[in-house]
Amino acid sequence: MTRKTIGIMAGVLLVLCASAYLGLKFYVEKDAKARIRDWANQTGRISEISYQSLDVGLFSKTIQVSQVSIRIKDVNSPVAIDRLILHSFDIKNEIPSFMHVEIQGIHISRDNTLMKGISPVLAQLGYADIAADVEYAFIYEPIKKDMEIQQLRISIPDMGKVEVSARINNLDLAALKAVPDNPLSLIALIPAVTISGMTLDYQDNSLTQRLIDLGARQSGQRSEQLISTITGQLNSEIQRQNQPAVRDMLLAFQKFLVNPGHIKVAVSPPRPVPLMSLLMEKDPSERFRILNVSVNYQEPVK
Repeated sequence: MTRKTIGIMAGVLLVLCASAYLGLKFYVEKDAKARIRDWANQTGRISEISYQSLDVGLFSKTIQVSQVSIRIKDVNSPVAIDRLILHSFDIKNEIPSFMHVEIQGIHISRDNTLMKGISPVLAQLGYADIAADVEYAFIYEPIKKDMEIQQLRISIPDMGKVEVSARINNLDLAALKAVPDNPLSLIALIPAVTISGMTLDYQDNSLTQRLIDLGARQSGQRSEQLISTITGQLNSEIQRQNQPAVRDMLLAFQKFLVNPGHIKVAVSPPRPVPLMSLLMEKDPSERFRILNVSVNYQEPVK
């Protein structure tokens, strides 16, 4: 085989490889755009989504779009997002069996109708426009109707960060999705839902102190006076409590109020707890006992 023949074959092979790569890239990007539309449709309220750039892993299937604009039904102006990342998303089923989405830099101005009810409070707390990061991941088994919320994280600078995980049983998402059209579905849904476990992890970053300052101004007190009043009430309740777990929980909340930092609430019942039984239980202490609630407080890192 001559050098010329080898060169021609190498050139042809190079062209074929380049064509295959471009074809695969086109297919993957087309599929990614469809998945983004499917995700938007799954939310139920997004009427339009646009973005400036798209990046997708050829093999990882992770989709990343930047400079995103989302229009929500019955909302006067779009919501701007710095980056939307679809790590994984079940597009085969009407009710997704899994999803992992990360939304970085959600910007909502105070004149957006989404903020209509909360804007006055934000202004009193000293906040301007809101910028937040959200990440959520879940697995859902439609036959058993079991949902595992692996992560729900919301982080807002100058407020704090909250992370939630949970295991919920007998949750019929198809029925829940129909609730706006048929409110009776919600009445039928609630008695069957049970809670197997849940954690709520909150890291404060000035929100608690701002709320205390606002409450003090509205009641004509100094912040220190308001904290003293609340801690005194908590002390009285702690002294009356005969359940150690509830007493420890109140003590943790008291410490958090005095020095806001990191607090974690864990719900770990020995067996799944029906939501209806919690709603019907009148004694808050008994609810905590049934759910086996524990609270852990850590001082803020200096």
